[in-house]
Amino acid sequence: MDVRLAERMIAEWASANADVIGICPNKIRASYIYNPGGFGNLSIRLTDGSTRLHVKLAPPSKAARLRQWAGVSDYLTEHYTAPRLIHTIDREIVPGYPYGLVFEYIEDATPLTEARNPEAALTGVMENIARLHRDDRLRGMLPMMETRTYAEAFEDEYISRFTDDLEGIRGSRELLRDFVSDETISWFGEEIGRLRETVRESPAFLLPAGDVVHNDLNGNNVLTYSREGFRIIDWDDLSGQGDSAMDYSVLLWPLTHDPSWSIWRDKVLAGAGAAAVERLELYFRAKLLDDVIDVLADYVEAEQVPEHREAAQRKARAVHLHSYPQYLAKYGGR
Repeated sequence: MDVRLAERMIAEWASANADVIGICPNKIRASYIYNPGGFGNLSIRLTDGSTRLHVKLAPPSKAARLRQWAGVSDYLTEHYTAPRLIHTIDREIVPGYPYGLVFEYIEDATPLTEARNPEAALTGVMENIARLHRDDRLRGMLPMMETRTYAEAFEDEYISRFTDDLEGIRGSRELLRDFVSDETISWFGEEIGRLRETVRESPAFLLPAGDVVHNDLNGNNVLTYSREGFRIIDWDDLSGQGDSAMDYSVLLWPLTHDPSWSIWRDKVLAGAGAAAVERLELYFRAKLLDDVIDVLADYVEAEQVPEHREAAQRKARAVHLHSYPQYLAKYGGR
């Protein structure tokens, strides 16, 4: 992907549609927003010097998720602090991205991962998502599949991702050869299978999955301001048939070794129940495995964005080399 070309195309589109999106047509600047978690969607910041907007474009494989978000965006903004939707883009303004959304840009906010006192906002976030998980009205607004179990929700989120990652890793073997051995790649496949079987055998995962979940509630998707204020962004993966334990696991992952962990665990117990807490441990296991396998897929995908390739690959390599021995020490091959 040519980032600079994409920026020019989006700036030209914004100038031609300035009245619709509420921006001055003569002073528009577009800048690529680097997403350290992957390169699937294309995010661009637009500004005319006073107004700032966030443009998010999706490739065909992810367009349906953005359309779903657009369909419930007003409700999410009113009830769950999501950014306000300004405009939908129903044509390909950048090759390979047939659909997109334009949002307000959230000013003067800091990602939860960088906040000086994240615990102040975190309590409010947990109260917010506890309501989300039980929101029957929102569930009724979302497309529903056949009833599935928490095990199937877990497999859709992690096992399918790991399997796709492994296929990409094998297909780009030479990029990783200097720090990932063939034995390690074989172990990936074995461990994915072990994790799948462990989940399928856990009674807490055999219950029907009916929680309304954000599904990507990491610290970069929670923006904080003032002491306790927050906004939750990136609702692409919203589902009405998910697992509250997934949201809690991603949100609370940085605190699992903190002295305060028992406090946060008790909050999950109070808000979601004992079965969710039981599932939480396997989600934490998957989250650590994500830092072993999925970051290697990010390493490979970084080849598509030369402007950020070196930094992205350096970070992905460091995360993998740090997390792999951690995972083996904690879970081994069981």
